[in-house]
Amino acid sequence: MGFDQLKARTLVTIFGAPVVVILVLLGKLPLLFLVSLILVVSLYEFYQLAEKKGAFPDRWFSMIAALLILWDMYFYWVEHLLLILTLYLVVISIFQLWQKKGSQIQNLSASLWGVAYLGILLSFFVGIRQLPLQLGQPYKEGGLWVVAILVSIWIGDSIAYFVGSSLGKHKLASRVSPKKTIEGAIGGFIGMMLVAFISRYLFRLSWSLIDTAVIGLICGTIGQISDLVESLFKRDAGVKDTAHILPGHGGFFDRFDVLFLTSPLIFFYLKYLSSYVR
Repeated sequence: MGFDQLKARTLVTIFGAPVVVILVLLGKLPLLFLVSLILVVSLYEFYQLAEKKGAFPDRWFSMIAALLILWDMYFYWVEHLLLILTLYLVVISIFQLWQKKGSQIQNLSASLWGVAYLGILLSFFVGIRQLPLQLGQPYKEGGLWVVAILVSIWIGDSIAYFVGSSLGKHKLASRVSPKKTIEGAIGGFIGMMLVAFISRYLFRLSWSLIDTAVIGLICGTIGQISDLVESLFKRDAGVKDTAHILPGHGGFFDRFDVLFLTSPLIFFYLKYLSSYVR
C-alpha cells in the first residue's frame, strides 16, 4: 500500500469510524438504516463480482429479500425467515424462465448465495446490538458490545497490516491473498485479543473474562478468515477491490467483510453460551 493510499485510508477511517460508532451507540432505527445501507451496497458489489464470472443474478429481488431478512431480525428475531426465503426462491426461479443470459443454474446460485452470505449473516450484526433485550441487560449495553467488537477488529486489522509489512516473510494464503503473511495474521490475532480485553475495562462491559476471551478469539481467527473468504471472491473474479467508493479501502464489501462470518458466531455465543445465560 503506497503512502497516498494509506493517507486516504486513514482519512476515511478518521471521519467514517466516529459516524459508525455514534449510530451503533444510538441503535434502533439509525443503526438499522446504516446496516441496511452496508447490506445493499455490499450485495450490489458482490453481484458485480458474480457478473464478471458470467452469472446474471436477480439483483432487485435479491436485495429486497436480503433487506427483509435484516429487518425481520430487527423487528421479529427472524420469525419470518423461512417464509421470506421460500417466497424469494419461488419468485427468482419463475423469473429465470424469461432470463436468456448466462446459465440458469449459475444465475440462481449467485442470487441465492448473495442473499444467504450477506443478507442472513449480516443480520446477526443487528442481532448482537438488539440482544440485550432478550438477555435482560440494559439496551445501551449492546451498543458497547458492538463498539468493542468493531474496535478490536479495526485495530487488529491495522496491526496485522503493519506487522505483515515489516516482519512478514511466510505467506498465509498466497493463492487467495498474496500479500497476507503468517506473521501479520499472528500480529492481528494478538492485537484483537488484547484490544478485546482493553475494551472490556475501558467500556466497563459486563462480559466475563471467558466471554472476552471467546469474543477476542472469534475476532482474531474467524475475522481474518472472513477477510480471506472475501478475498477469495475477488481473486475468482480477477479484481483487487469490489469497488472504489471508500478511498484506500475499496468497496463496502471490502471494508465490512469481517462482520459476515464473525457476527453470527458472536451472536450465538452471547445468546446461548455466555455468562449471561449460565
